[in-house]
Amino acid sequence: MFENFRERLLTVQQDLATGLKTLSDKSRDAAVKKKERGIEHLPKFSAGVELLSRYEDTWATLHRQAMECAKAGEVVDGEVIMLSAYWEKKRNALSQLHEQLQHIPAFVMDLKCITSRLAQLEADFEELDGHLNHLEDLCRQCELQRLKHMQSLQLESYKMKKRKALEAIKGESS
Repeated sequence: MFENFRERLLTVQQDLATGLKTLSDKSRDAAVKKKERGIEHLPKFSAGVELLSRYEDTWATLHRQAMECAKAGEVVDGEVIMLSAYWEKKRNALSQLHEQLQHIPAFVMDLKCITSRLAQLEADFEELDGHLNHLEDLCRQCELQRLKHMQSLQLESYKMKKRKALEAIKGESS
């Protein structure tokens, strides 16, 4: 939209500059012809002089206004270019945002999958923790059984030593 407006503004500015140049060239040509004719060849009609003077004043006013208009057109052109660049940046940012927003549903699905997987892992860790506690209990029971067995072997060994010592004392006394 701004590009179209800018192109129209540039076209108007160029047409205005061309028109002013044409008027300026015709005015110069008329002034040159006037000088070439010389003062002695000038007609002596006062009515024509007033009309010519009025047209020259009107042309000067039009020329001045056209120059002011051209300067104003250049200022507007600069502002349009700045606005066009500004809105182009905004449009690009909006396009990027739109593109990123299109990825949100996939991101939400991935997030749901990860959340469910984390819940499953938490349940697996709790189950593993229960199995590890059971294994620790079994290890303690095995250790207790081993200690009992060692104690009973030591007791048996002690009993045997005492029996041998008793038999040795009985053998000495008999």
